[in-house]
Amino acid sequence: MQQLQVIEHDAKRVLTTSQLADSFDTNNKILTRNFQRNQERYQLGSHYYVLAGDELRAFKAGRPEDANLKYVSVLYLWTEQGAWMHAKSLNTDRAWDAYRLLIDNYYSLAERVRGMQADDNMTPALIPPHIVKVFNQFESRLIVLEKQLQNATLHSGEQRRLRNAVGERVYQLSKREAGARPVMFRAIYSEIRERYEVDSYRDIKQSQLQDALTFVSSWGGINNESINQ
Repeated sequence: MQQLQVIEHDAKRVLTTSQLADSFDTNNKILTRNFQRNQERYQLGSHYYVLAGDELRAFKAGRPEDANLKYVSVLYLWTEQGAWMHAKSLNTDRAWDAYRLLIDNYYSLAERVRGMQADDNMTPALIPPHIVKVFNQFESRLIVLEKQLQNATLHSGEQRRLRNAVGERVYQLSKREAGARPVMFRAIYSEIRERYEVDSYRDIKQSQLQDALTFVSSWGGINNESINQ
């Protein structure tokens, strides 16, 4: 992910919608629609701010070089917490890279704090307060995001990977019976839905992808009676 130019509002680091869109490899319209669909999950003042009127004019005055703000009448600013919620909801490869970046930052910070605690000359009481505060913030955020990740379904790239695996397996099993392929495709997708208790293969959880790929690669096909029905 490219380095973002971070701005501050209300003593918090925030990003504009355009910055988030660029970061997550999407566009403003998609980001806005995503927010509108899930607005009840976002908390004003915690995940985002809305600037209008005098507050927006004051914000623009501090950034006269930003041409993107010239004709904006309402501006959304996203805190770090809001940005990570978008990463989960957008479900793009770039968005999940952003999520993994948070994980990496959390663990690297955790190791730093553990190292301080292991140092005989650095007791917990002597750890710099700002390090403890940031560590606790990352820890709380990680717990929330890990719970969200447990229920995250396949993103577009993973869906494509599973479809390709299904197609490859069906063609392997039907080299001599090309006419059987439609029946076999219906059968394998039916078994996938039943195995993972979903309405569509798209609803399979990311944590189940490897199991699904293994299942597809070892799928035995259907009998001749089913083909002739």
